[in-house]
Amino acid sequence: MSVPRGRRTAITALLVLLLGAPLLALAPAAPGAVRVAGVSLLWWYAGLVAPLLATAIALAALVRRGA
Repeated sequence: MSVPRGRRTAITALLVLLLGAPLLALAPAAPGAVRVAGVSLLWWYAGLVAPLLATAIALAALVRRGA
């Protein structure tokens, strides 16, 4: 049984979003520690950007599927 192409793409995008936080935290020179508006970049990513993008990707996949 094959997973439809759009669904596979959405799953891949969500997994990439999940990998973003550890990469920011563990990367050399600590890019996750850079401050933007007084808050670390890692917080912005894990607390705001990734959840919003994940919601948009999931909704787009559901709408495309017709659910």
